[in-house]
Formats: sequence, structure tokens, C-alpha cells
Amino acid sequence: MRYERIYVDLEKLKSIIKARGLRERDFCVLTWGEETHRTIKEFVRRPNITIETAMKICNTLDISLDELFSGSDKIGESPYIIGNQNIVNSAVFNQDQLSLMAENKALKMLIKEKDERIIDLKKVNGQLETMVDLLKLKGQNSDSKTSDS
Repeated sequence: MRYERIYVDLEKLKSIIKARGLRERDFCVLTWGEETHRTIKEFVRRPNITIETAMKICNTLDISLDELFSGSDKIGESPYIIGNQNIVNSAVFNQDQLSLMAENKALKMLIKEKDERIIDLKKVNGQLETMVDLLKLKGQNSDSKTSDS
């Protein structure tokens, strides 16, 4: 998904609010609560909104982020992202990370055990080759003794 804009388009927001049958003040109260003094003109003064604010707007208006930021499936440049105070820290992420680390450790132990087993098998293979060679020599010696008699 590619986005045409990186900021909220105030005119588009106004038209969506109007299409939902809301007044601007009703939208602000639904989004930020009864005691809010915020207005939608805040997006002109401070156009760089947080994900939390974007989600509140989308939930209030029952729209997707694509509608809010003019998303499209066109291939082009990726959207401009300002990473101010973006913290990815959730219990799910931490739990997944811990389980992946444990799985990685278990797989490394399995690889180490496999490598040790291969070394042991090579030693046994070498011993078997030596025994086979000895048996061949013994068989040749016994054949030569019987032919001499």
C-alpha cells in the first residue's frame, strides 16, 4: 500500500465528517471526549499526528487508514515516516521474541549434537575399514598357506 499524503487532508476530513452526518464539534467530542477543547483545525497547526490519534479518528468515523491518508495500490515511493516516539514494546512481541530465542538455542544444541554424532560415525567407519582390511589380509594369508600345501 502506498499513500498519497503524509498528513491529514483537512478538506477530506471535513467532507468525511459531513458525510457521516456529524458536525465538527460532534466529531471532536466523539474522538477526544466531552471536555476537549480540540478542533479539527489542529491538523493545520500540527499536521504530524500520532498513530493513536489516527486510529481514534478512523474508529470515530468508521473508516480505514487508507481513506484518511488517501491510500492506493500504485507502485511508487514509500510514504514519508517520521519516527518520533514510536515504541514497539508489547507483551506479544516480547513473548514471541523469547520463544524464538529459545527455539534458536534448541536448534543450535541439536546441530552441535548432530556434528558430534557425525564425528563418532566417522571414527566407527574408520575402525570398520581397518577391520575389513585386516580380514582381507588374513584371508589372503590363509589362501596363500593353503595353496602352498
